[in-house]
Amino acid sequence: MSALQEQTCAASYHCQLPHQQGLNLARGGSDQGIGFSRIWKSQYVGSDSSAGCCDSPGSPGARVNSSEYFPIFLALLWQAGLFFHQGLAAALGLLYLYARYCYFMGYKASSSERLAPIYFSTGVLWILVAASALGILHFFLSHYVGLNILQLLTA
Repeated sequence: MSALQEQTCAASYHCQLPHQQGLNLARGGSDQGIGFSRIWKSQYVGSDSSAGCCDSPGSPGARVNSSEYFPIFLALLWQAGLFFHQGLAAALGLLYLYARYCYFMGYKASSSERLAPIYFSTGVLWILVAASALGILHFFLSHYVGLNILQLLTA
């Protein structure tokens, strides 16, 4: 393609509305002179692709999902270990990591095999939420109110 044709394609691309640019990218329209469509198609991996493990481009959804949940998991693990019980928090943390590993393997295999591990890991996160909340509640009640729930329960 000549330089003049490239400039014409670039000018027509930039004069389009944003939603028209996106449609042209998806269809492979007039932006082929610029190469956007070719680059987009080479980088795109369909949702039905199952090649490789979590490090491959075949499971970007699993990586994104885990990166969204990981800060929540770390905060809950830290709070449950600090305020409730370290051993229980460590055991729940190992269960969560194993469930996420099973999620990756299920995501790689098929969409139906990833549901049970994701529900299990969500259940572990809810248990960590409960342990954290109980630990923080116990801390505030004993520190500010002077009410020790553990002594009342054992007495």
